Amino acid sequence: MSAHDNYRICKKYMNRHVAVTTRYGQVYQGQIIKVDSKHVYLKVDPYHARHCARTSAFFFPGAFIIPLVLFDLLAIALLF
Repeated sequence: MSAHDNYRICKKYMNRHVAVTTRYGQVYQGQIIKVDSKHVYLKVDPYHARHCARTSAFFFPGAFIIPLVLFDLLAIALLF
């Protein structure tokens, strides 16, 4: 998918719980809280953030926010 397609899907799934797979095989689960022209911001609970230690996650009260580059996303699945 193109970055534009990913942007459109992320906007559609805003504030919903998703699983995001990158083209490098990494899978992240969380809630989409923001989307801009280059990134999607995924809020993950501290348990899942521990497994994302190599990302540029930053702390948000009660959770961690992981910025993911739209260009690198392979699949976005709605969880519930």
